[in-house]
Amino acid sequence: MPMPEWLLLAAALPAMAGDAVPGEAVQRAVVDRTQAYFAAKDGGDYHRAYALIAASMRGYLTEDFYTAEARRFNAEAGRAEARDVVRLTWYRDPPDAPEPGLYVAADFRSRFPNIHAHCGYLMWHQDADGQFRIVREEQSFIDKATAAQLPPERLASADRQLGCVDP
Repeated sequence: MPMPEWLLLAAALPAMAGDAVPGEAVQRAVVDRTQAYFAAKDGGDYHRAYALIAASMRGYLTEDFYTAEARRFNAEAGRAEARDVVRLTWYRDPPDAPEPGLYVAADFRSRFPNIHAHCGYLMWHQDADGQFRIVREEQSFIDKATAAQLPPERLASADRQLGCVDP
């Protein structure tokens, strides 16, 4: 299945990445890996999800802590209704990275029954074996109970305040 044109266009590199935008097959692999990570995490297969996390992140994030936090979120949010990758941004040897190489931020938006707005990104790094592994995960959300208490003008700008990327 070909990559959506909007996703390929959104994969334009910042100047620092040079000509590092990989071909469509690698871009598709990152999207597929992102979806596989979410399928495991959302489905309660925390060990399989944790296996996609890089050793550098495992150094401070134990599997027990990861599992407990993922379970807590899943219980509060409810079963995931959708997980969409909305943008890929590629970086070659970013200055603050723990090691050189190719990185990609996979921005996502999600829908859950108990969450008003949910978004974030997974930062993947391509290891020497060619596989991408997660080196950072960020998510922001507002649950529906909190959203119900916000004035309409504040709620209207919630996505922007959370840092959500539009598709």
